[in-house]
Formats: sequence, C-alpha cells, structure tokens
Amino acid sequence: MAVAKINDLRALPPDELSKRLETYEREMLEVGDNPKKPHNIRRAIARIKTILNEEKRASKKGAKAPKPGAEAPAKKKVK
Repeated sequence: MAVAKINDLRALPPDELSKRLETYEREMLEVGDNPKKPHNIRRAIARIKTILNEEKRASKKGAKAPKPGAEAPAKKKVK
C-alpha cells in the first residue's frame, strides 16, 4: 500500500482511518527486502494516529477538527 499524504488522510472518515491503521500495522510485521519500508510504514501509522487523536480532542472541546489543507496558526515572534 502506498503511503498517503497527510491532507489525503485528513479527508477520510475515522472508520476508514482505523482500517488503514490496521493494514499498516499488519504490513509492519511483513517487512520485505526494502530497507525504507519500515520507516515509511511507521510514519504512516504516526500520521493516522495523529489525525485520530486530533479529531478525538476536537470532539471533546466541541470544535471541529482541522480541515484538509488548513495550516497551523502563525507563531508570535518573541523579542
């Protein structure tokens, strides 16, 4: 399975993200000869867990989860 980009993952519903998470975790156990594969799978798992956690925290606060393509607010400059 190809590793999806963060904006593509944010557009998916939580149940689809959970399915992909299970798939990536299974793939992690079946790592082949490609030395980059474990690295890419771990990153994909981390992305999915981050998105699920953001949605979970946003639902607790009553706010909406970040929209695809939305960027984080700019940080204030410290003198």
